[in-house]
Amino acid sequence: MALSFLPDPLKLCREALNKVETGVNEYATRRMESKEFAQVVSQVSKVTLGVKHVSEKSISGVYRRLDIPTRAEVDALADALRRVEDKLDLLLPKQEAAVPRPARTRRPAVAEAAVEEKAKAPAKRAAKPKAKAEEKVEVQAEVKDAAQEDSKDVVAA
Repeated sequence: MALSFLPDPLKLCREALNKVETGVNEYATRRMESKEFAQVVSQVSKVTLGVKHVSEKSISGVYRRLDIPTRAEVDALADALRRVEDKLDLLLPKQEAAVPRPARTRRPAVAEAAVEEKAKAPAKRAAKPKAKAEEKVEVQAEVKDAAQEDSKDVVAA
């Protein structure tokens, strides 16, 4: 239960702050209405504009000596490049469908073709069963021969 005879400290702080703000605003308003204030503001703005102009001029001189393009030059190049790209888009035909890509496997396409051909070939009766190592060496040799033939075709083309 709050006692009514104690003042609210936050309310006192708010009232004091409002009085200080009002006093500062009144003082600033009186000072801003004077002719001296207008002259000072005018001088400060002239000085800041002059400093900005001198700094931009000196920076552009540094860029020129270092042979570095300025922001305006880079923007002009970007606009020109954008216009060229737009014209190229108009001139080039639209690509309707992409060329289907081969399936991604661990074996190269040549090796798969050799294995498939071997699987489709009619089975021969062997005089004696071959060892798995010999069969693997044979498949590797076939794959190597097929890869060499493909590389010759690519070099010839």
